[in-house]
Amino acid sequence: QVRLILPPLLNLYSSATKCGDASLSLSFQMLANVVGTMDRLAVGTYHTKIYEHCLEALDLRRQNLDSLKNINLVEQSIIHTIITLTMKLTESTFRPVFLRTLEWAESEVDQSTSKRSMDRAIVFYKLVNKLAEQHRSLFTPYFKYLLEGSVQYLSEDGVLISSKRKKKAKLGDDIVKYKDSLSGQKLWNLRALILKSLHKCFLYDNDQKILDSSNFQTLLKPIVSQFVAEPPESLDSVPDAPSVEEVDEILVSCLGQMAVTARSDVLWKPLNHEVLMQTRSDNVRPKMLGLKVVRYMVQHLKEEYVALVPETIPFLGELLEDVELPVKTLSQEILKEMETLSGESLREYL
Repeated sequence: QVRLILPPLLNLYSSATKCGDASLSLSFQMLANVVGTMDRLAVGTYHTKIYEHCLEALDLRRQNLDSLKNINLVEQSIIHTIITLTMKLTESTFRPVFLRTLEWAESEVDQSTSKRSMDRAIVFYKLVNKLAEQHRSLFTPYFKYLLEGSVQYLSEDGVLISSKRKKKAKLGDDIVKYKDSLSGQKLWNLRALILKSLHKCFLYDNDQKILDSSNFQTLLKPIVSQFVAEPPESLDSVPDAPSVEEVDEILVSCLGQMAVTARSDVLWKPLNHEVLMQTRSDNVRPKMLGLKVVRYMVQHLKEEYVALVPETIPFLGELLEDVELPVKTLSQEILKEMETLSGESLREYL
């Protein structure tokens, strides 16, 4: 009987939190098992209570409790419970709890600085990734509520602490530097999660419910701007922060899938142009990222990419002269693939 087992299971929360991440994670695994056995009547009666309980627990990253050494383990269990619950909800019951979660993630937790919590945003986009993974095209329409926030986080220069700082002793300066560094690491993690979720959105957006011309233009520059987003000096302080290589892979997949889903040369042209312009950076990373996205488009759009070849050729010509060997090598590989597609030698146009 759910009504008998649920109250003591929910009451375990405070003591399990004190006992540590393994105990707390186990309590949510037990809750997920109970949810998995619930019938429609029980879901209708208890889903709000269970969801609010999970939402309270999702704030643990922000609270940064000493007893929880592995916050990712705990969050995985909480999110698994939420996903198990959402599998039993209808559209009319899922929508309000999702919008409640979005409101929670975007609320200003620190009234003095009017800042949203990056910790809440991180765990929210972890949940969004799992919802998109599990519900696929059914969840895609909900991205319309996420576009504005995603663009803001991808566009901001650090979401750092209040700019009204007073000069204090050396110790105070060190604390500010640490907070700035930590904020940069969190933003790096958050942006990677946003890019992963957008990739899933594009992947499952079969009817272009989200990726219409307007939203395409809204998202393009903020995503491409990640080519030149400086990685933090250290990623040690944020659990589960992705490496530069992992973020680069996500970024290429995200833009590549964006092109595939767009299914329109009217949209391919600005994407191709934005990406090619990044290859004129002085740094190797934007050049390599730009080339990798071009290669993705060549390999996935195939003959449809031929219309974009005339614009791409001059950029490839420059990159074939680059001093960095990886840049030259990748440029040569792409040129060969483009020649195979077009069925003619393109060397004379370089």
